[in-house]
Amino acid sequence: MSVIDKLSSSLNRRDEVPNQELAKEIVLSQDKEAVKVLIENLSNKKAIQNDCIKVLYEIGEQAPQLISAHINEFYCSFSE
Repeated sequence: MSVIDKLSSSLNRRDEVPNQELAKEIVLSQDKEAVKVLIENLSNKKAIQNDCIKVLYEIGEQAPQLISAHINEFYCSFSE
């Protein structure tokens, strides 16, 4: 199952539990490729975008070093 397939909206869920579990999984595995996929989808449709933001937020709280290399992408995604 891909990173996007594990997001709440992809699972037709309205709660944040799948996003929180995904973030925990990414942090435990130190999966930089998963972080890259989330960053790339910040410009996806609204539901996917919101879920990616939530997962990245959760990752940032637990392991900021995993997302720190992407600070420019955050800025560019939200300043447009």
